[in-house]
Amino acid sequence: MKFAKVSLMALLAIGTSSFAADSLEDAFKNGKFSGEFRFLYTTGSKSDVAATNPANNSKTGSIAVEMNYLTDSFYGFNLGLGAQSAHDLGFHDRDGSTEDDSRNTVSSSHLNNLYLKYSMLKSNIIVGRQTIKLPILMSSGAFPLEDSFDAVSLNIKEIPNTFVNATYVKKWNKRYGSDSSGSVVQEDTDYKKPLYSLYIRNKSIENLTLDGQYLMTNENSNNGDAPVLISGGYDEYFLRANYKFPIDFPLSLGITYGGADFDATGAKDTSFYGLKLGTKVGDFKLNLAYTSVDDDNSFPGTLGHVPDTILYTNMLTNNGIFAGTEAVSLEAIYDFGIENLYTSAKVAHFDQSNEGMLNSSVDLYKSDEINIDIRYKFSGALKGFSTRLYAGYGDYDENVPKDTFSYARLYINYKF
Repeated sequence: MKFAKVSLMALLAIGTSSFAADSLEDAFKNGKFSGEFRFLYTTGSKSDVAATNPANNSKTGSIAVEMNYLTDSFYGFNLGLGAQSAHDLGFHDRDGSTEDDSRNTVSSSHLNNLYLKYSMLKSNIIVGRQTIKLPILMSSGAFPLEDSFDAVSLNIKEIPNTFVNATYVKKWNKRYGSDSSGSVVQEDTDYKKPLYSLYIRNKSIENLTLDGQYLMTNENSNNGDAPVLISGGYDEYFLRANYKFPIDFPLSLGITYGGADFDATGAKDTSFYGLKLGTKVGDFKLNLAYTSVDDDNSFPGTLGHVPDTILYTNMLTNNGIFAGTEAVSLEAIYDFGIENLYTSAKVAHFDQSNEGMLNSSVDLYKSDEINIDIRYKFSGALKGFSTRLYAGYGDYDENVPKDTFSYARLYINYKF
């Protein structure tokens, strides 16, 4: 933890008394509580397509509560505490042999936040257990229990139109914990050789947003995240640019490029690129996207049980991160003129090469998926409540009896 000690001492050395509250007692008394109640129901049809696991034939439901407390500032310091607990409602078969998806059936409690935050001017450093939200290092919020990291995060906002995050991770605390099946995907990862990440976002040029991230781990054991697991260390990176054309007709262009270098003997490196064109026709927002991953290996994606937040063609069930995959998607977004309503319909086609299927051990071949995503945030007396229906249907060109798959998630949340 040398990096953490040096960073914290440096910030302490330049701190001033202007950050001081009247007393430490007042800092705790004037702190703020926040929390969230979560309900998630998932259902998946029975399919013979291997790529649909673990959601295949699932019928699960769970509830969870998260409580957080953040003290008031005391000489620039804040203490953050947070705990979460989930309970399996038992909608699946009780013996667990069918209809189960352990991502949504863990009855467990975790201390997911315990950190010290020091702020100066616009920047801060956070030391301890925390959630992280970066493109290729992210605490998953897809299921009621959320991942957290034992880490040091330095957030720099002093550079004009620029945000910089440097993160050092010592442990990945997984939402499943030891209460699930105990596979490598689910057990907590204690990094004997720490993971490092650097993320930069810049908006200095009008209408242009540039960002990129570099992540490195030299851990010798299994790394990465399902559905891409890596034996040994790897370096991962991406660069992205999004430009809104200064014309009367709304038009934007996104370009991204990235890849990974693997340390394991015999492992081939990989790269990908993607394009996204966005526009608006009437009240409809439209996004047309394309991504391509080379044949040699799969792209690790986002660490933290979030397989794909980088590629423009990500879908509910299928991910375009596998070796030899080309994907194209079209998305339409419409709010029906209703405040706080978000609706999206997205269709994608995946085409995977024979070499890619061999190197990824995944068979997407030629498959199609359509998604609908409906979200609504309540206001007035029900402010804090939100609902989301996220559903999809996939059609796979495989020589199996049942080569289609339907899947849906229903979220009901309350934040306070």
